[in-house]
Amino acid sequence: MNAEQREIVDLIEKLSITSKIAKKGRRFSWNRYNGNVANNVVKEYISKHLREGLKVVGPAFIKGYPNEFDLLVVDAQSKPEKYTDAYNIKSVHVVVELKSHGTYTEKALERIKETFDELVRNSVKCVYLAIRESGKPKRKGSKNWMEITRNKLAPHNAFVLCDSRTKELYYGQWRKFLEFINSS
Repeated sequence: MNAEQREIVDLIEKLSITSKIAKKGRRFSWNRYNGNVANNVVKEYISKHLREGLKVVGPAFIKGYPNEFDLLVVDAQSKPEKYTDAYNIKSVHVVVELKSHGTYTEKALERIKETFDELVRNSVKCVYLAIRESGKPKRKGSKNWMEITRNKLAPHNAFVLCDSRTKELYYGQWRKFLEFINSS
């Protein structure tokens, strides 16, 4: 499982576009593109491990919610409402908030937690997965965003695959994430 975790991190890193390789003189962000890469890679890898009767879709919506969700684990036979990517909440097992490089504002984490809290009240499990996140700050006064994320989202689960600064894997996080997904 740790080898697969490394494979996921490396593949997303390889496919992501950084400002270093973007065209010079143009000011734009590749965040949405990089998020899409992470979404597609994680979706493929989750699919290999889902228990029978489930599938992963996304980005998608839940009928009655304005939020676009990165990934949903839904009943295998479920289909979105006609002309939409919105699934009935009764078929949704897990909502996955996925970040290719973590969240860098506490306000954003508070919004994610509010959404998670509301979904849990409606019997949907929620989980946060960051491919890379700063968990081992080097400079005095630097924030440990992995710790902040976990504290802000508690009691919801938050998993991080790799430290964004050191590139060190947080071993076992992918396995624990999959165990959570399949425990629904």
